[in-house]
Amino acid sequence: MSTNRTIERRRPKDRKGQILAAARTRFVEMGYRNVSMAQIAEDVGITAGALYRHFRNKSVLVAAVIESSFDVLPPFGRRGEIAAALADASDYVAEHRDLGALWWREMAYVPPEAYVELQGRLGALNRRCADLVRDADPALPDADAIELAWGVHAILASASWHSTRIDRTEFATVLQASCAALLATDLPAVTPVAARASALEVVSKRERLLSHAITMFDQKGFDATLDEIGAAAGVTGPSLYSHFHSKGDVLAAAIERSTNALWLLLHSALREAGDVRDALSRLVHGYVGIAVDKTIMTAVLQMEQSALPDVLRSRQREYLAEWTALLRLARPELTETQARVLVHTSLGVVNTLARIDDLRISQGGAARLAAMALSVLLDADLSGTDSGEPLPQ
Repeated sequence: MSTNRTIERRRPKDRKGQILAAARTRFVEMGYRNVSMAQIAEDVGITAGALYRHFRNKSVLVAAVIESSFDVLPPFGRRGEIAAALADASDYVAEHRDLGALWWREMAYVPPEAYVELQGRLGALNRRCADLVRDADPALPDADAIELAWGVHAILASASWHSTRIDRTEFATVLQASCAALLATDLPAVTPVAARASALEVVSKRERLLSHAITMFDQKGFDATLDEIGAAAGVTGPSLYSHFHSKGDVLAAAIERSTNALWLLLHSALREAGDVRDALSRLVHGYVGIAVDKTIMTAVLQMEQSALPDVLRSRQREYLAEWTALLRLARPELTETQARVLVHTSLGVVNTLARIDDLRISQGGAARLAAMALSVLLDADLSGTDSGEPLPQ
């Protein structure tokens, strides 16, 4: 007994905090699937057995990491102080850019009971923001306030999806200005869309597999299995593997299909536009349409960058550079870094809100989502800021 007590006394008092910090870094940089408990233990300087004494498995650990990220959040302002609240939140996120990855990518891996609790905390945080939005505009309908609050949340989460080198203070200013522009959006009315009882599918088994794979990868990330995809498409057994030998094959085909669709959309917007702003509007509305319809993996391409091969990441950077160049033509006062951050931010709004089933976007509110994204791009006031040099995206 005395030996065990001696060992216990020698353990650092902040051992659990060290584990959570090391795990948070690993999960954000590599993604849950690519991290082992042994790696985290090595980072902390303990054995895997010692780590398991603190956390019984990896899913429990990632839940604890996400919970701790909520615990250290600063208070989200006081009633009637939306501007101050956004300033505080933007400043915090500029220094903690990993929150979006934790809340929107890694949340899928927590145990079911923890998932319900953490989603509740996320929803409560958004309701708090919606209260502040309504305080600033009492005439705003509750549903609009909630939708705009999720837009603010998406802007703050977007900091996780790119690594643009920018001064922290300026980054906070860009985030705050983006939130202010989004909240000032003149939201168009929701145009109801009749529910479709069923949808026709292609006859080709390969194309049917690819279509269902895109949907499942969007829902479950890269954890969807080939057998699950085959079952959803009604293609099983030897026929399934005659089209795709592995999940990697179908994933590569889905990513290629999605990337090509984005480029075709860009060419169409440029070809049909009357001027630069019209081109941006067409591009945003088109992107919103495919994001809402889940016809390509927009959210996966955004949230799973670290898992993509180098050649695909290069194609993504090339594509985003076209958005950046177009935005700078529309707003010559922007630096390249400012324009790039605004592009990432507006796409983050689209990709995040398109995934929230409780919103009315899929029931005819796509035009509202496009309006919010365009407000971020065209109306965020960045006057008086200086930009640093960007990292390649």
